[in-house]
Amino acid sequence: MKKFKKRINIDNATAFKLEYNDASGELKEKQFTSYKLMEQFHNRQEAFLYLDLRRFAKVEDKWYRFMKLRSPFVFQEELEFINKTFSENNDSANLQKHSIEDYNLH
Repeated sequence: MKKFKKRINIDNATAFKLEYNDASGELKEKQFTSYKLMEQFHNRQEAFLYLDLRRFAKVEDKWYRFMKLRSPFVFQEELEFINKTFSENNDSANLQKHSIEDYNLH
């Protein structure tokens, strides 16, 4: 019999983490106690040379990577971007391979 995977509920998250590159180009991370605080930080940083790379939610003492979508509806092009985002390791060498439009899906 097939086992069911337990669904991760972001409402149960106790912490959030954001990995990003700043103007210096180095990878940094910052932890937050709520999703709202993380989004406020993200919105304040967009005016600077800042690129958010990965978002994590801590649910039951384990970090899960997630992505913020613009809409509950996902089209094929966005699905391909999502798959690419979760399957490749984004480091500063890979960032220049993608166009700015690719990162505007957040």
